[in-house]
Amino acid sequence: MPGDTARTSQGLSGGRVKALGVAVARLEAFRGQVVEELDARSSEIDTLTARMAILAKVSELFRALMDKLVLGYVKSIEEIVTEGLQAIFQDQELAFEAEATQRYNKIAIDFFITQEGGENRLPIRGHPLTSFGGGPTSIASFILRVLAMLRLKLHPFLALDETLSAVSDEYVDQTGQFLKQFAESTGISILLVTHKQAFTDHATVAYTGSESVLEDGSRKLDLNLVRG
Repeated sequence: MPGDTARTSQGLSGGRVKALGVAVARLEAFRGQVVEELDARSSEIDTLTARMAILAKVSELFRALMDKLVLGYVKSIEEIVTEGLQAIFQDQELAFEAEATQRYNKIAIDFFITQEGGENRLPIRGHPLTSFGGGPTSIASFILRVLAMLRLKLHPFLALDETLSAVSDEYVDQTGQFLKQFAESTGISILLVTHKQAFTDHATVAYTGSESVLEDGSRKLDLNLVRG
């Protein structure tokens, strides 16, 4: 009947309105939650931004402190290696330089050996491998390795297999004295394998070795104690 149809339409319309009202209420509640989360995230972002700013300042401070520590350590390296070079090559007036520079926010160190000018020579400052003979380079390299071992607290033992072969015969005696004193002062044991027998004069324990061929064709190394 017409009246019943009108009432049914009004009922459906009222139901839809009620459903829409519930949906709107849910959306408003969800919107409120989103706003609250955004406010919380915004607060967190502000806090993180402030912390990042503080960390950046702290990082810069630590970098400056590390730079000072590295530069201080570099000066110590220069002094130790220079003393070693001058103890051995007493007639050459050599010095060791470690030049620290900053590259890509990191400290890089370049090594140089210098020689003062004399009556018949010009002053020299150059890379150890290209500007000086193998002797000074070998000694500087040896001292640097020992310093690295001490710094890293590695086992105090160093094997040198013909490492000092480039040291000319006229400096072997001074080199032997230096190695002995250096080993005693640093507490590092050094095993030196060399064809320069003059080194044995400064060794605590020294062996000479000779190779022999056995009947089956194999080779045998015979060691003879000559010192210690």
